[in-house]
Amino acid sequence: MSEEIWRFTHLPGDRAPGPDYSGPGVEAELTGRMPEGRPAERPERPERRGRPGRPERFEQPERGGGSYDDLYTARASSALGKVASDDGMLDVRIKAPGELGGPGGATNPEQLLAAAYASCFHNSLTLVAGRQGVPTSDATVDTSVTLRKRGTADDYTIATDLTVRLPGVEPEAARRLVEQAHGECPYSRAFMQGAEVHVHLA
Repeated sequence: MSEEIWRFTHLPGDRAPGPDYSGPGVEAELTGRMPEGRPAERPERPERRGRPGRPERFEQPERGGGSYDDLYTARASSALGKVASDDGMLDVRIKAPGELGGPGGATNPEQLLAAAYASCFHNSLTLVAGRQGVPTSDATVDTSVTLRKRGTADDYTIATDLTVRLPGVEPEAARRLVEQAHGECPYSRAFMQGAEVHVHLA
């Protein structure tokens, strides 16, 4: 079976109002196993957009109301050109890349976000595929995060682009899995629907 590749893009204008985000990825991280007995959700398939050769846009399915329960909170701090998590598992230097006039030679916020999004989406893809008995051991998720600026003022935003490869999976099944993973991935939902953001002055 030929390798199937699905690509989609989040642009700044794609964001729509919505509740905070959640998804099934936290289940595997908390329990260490795939959830069992959960029916696969099949959102209505969106109309394909764009011309051949251009990225497809996968829409977010609507979900019911209700509040979310906190399951896990990650904490990190930025100071003196580095970021570190409170448990010490992450501790890296931060430098602006050469494209932005910086010295390079270290990671940057865009790379960290790209890595986090790729990992989270891959986790959601594994979960939705596992519910349907579809093996995804060879699947890969490539993510890019682009910093953008409008005009001469300090008006910045980011755009993300994901490419999913599902070798050995039938095209229709691959498309369905990507749609469902996109609908359940917490990062996808945060980008597309908006996430709760609280800023405090200490």
